[in-house]
Amino acid sequence: MGEALRGARCSIAIKDRVYLDRSRPYYKGNLHLHTNRSDGSLDPAATVEKFRSAGYDFISITDHDVYTRTTEFNDDKFVVLPGTERGGLNKIPNKDPGYHFGAIDDPSAQPVKERYKDNEKFPVPLPWTGDDAPQNLINELRDHGNLVIFNHPEWHLTLFDDMVKYDGFFAIEIYNYATEWTPATSYGTAYWDHALQNGKRVFAVAADDSHGHNDNLAIKDYGGGWVKVQAESLSVEGIVAALKSGAYYSSSGPEIYDLRVENGRLKVECSPCKYIMFKAFPQRGPFIANFRTGELITSRSVELQEDMKYIRVECIDEKGEVAWSNPIFLEDLLEK
Repeated sequence: MGEALRGARCSIAIKDRVYLDRSRPYYKGNLHLHTNRSDGSLDPAATVEKFRSAGYDFISITDHDVYTRTTEFNDDKFVVLPGTERGGLNKIPNKDPGYHFGAIDDPSAQPVKERYKDNEKFPVPLPWTGDDAPQNLINELRDHGNLVIFNHPEWHLTLFDDMVKYDGFFAIEIYNYATEWTPATSYGTAYWDHALQNGKRVFAVAADDSHGHNDNLAIKDYGGGWVKVQAESLSVEGIVAALKSGAYYSSSGPEIYDLRVENGRLKVECSPCKYIMFKAFPQRGPFIANFRTGELITSRSVELQEDMKYIRVECIDEKGEVAWSNPIFLEDLLEK
């Protein structure tokens, strides 16, 4: 048995709910990458083939300040989500802290402005008009029918309060593989928890931010961060609907097979891992491992506490790589 801290028993009625179901298929995808339409090395066709060959089911081509909207690479085994990455928004020109936002077309949205076209280019740098500039950019992307991701906040030295000050992004990029290669600022979980602790309902994504896609390297410069989605179909509509509902997990290595609440307990099943962490607030969740034997663990559960605003799971393997669940909000589970 693993060792864990134990809290007081929960005294409230909690509904059962399945968040991730091991009996349903997962689709693997990358929501942040670049081609030679901006500063990547390969053209879109070659980039698509890299990820298709690596076992991915979908990607979004998010070149800097140019929109990609194409169906030519889509079939029943692979889809490309339309998207872009908007940047060049810095308080001091060409210096951090700054802001980059990923945008993915949401086919279910009813945009108030025309959807962006394929190869539509955007002006850079963007003028800093004051503290409302990031919110204005988020609003612009949403007005054109996009989901918005707050990209690599740690790399950009983003302020923690920005996670609360600004609204309208559906997810925070909490792992960015490319920034692990550069100034080792690839993690954004502290930003995510700051948003969640302050009442934000926001999901997370792990991504590559890959540019080179070079197979001649001993350590590849792509394929290091991804999401695995449980969607009704492998289609743009199905994948985006699953992203919006949080029916996915993020990873740099391990897998989460199943995540559900049953009989007042949150249960997770995963690939063999060294640690399982249940991260909650303000009641701290347990940190679980076989400390005495070192035996890897593949499942654990924790009793939910009535003073937990949210709880999420991190599964960490022997290499230190992590799989992150999306947060579960206790108020959604309370019997009324």
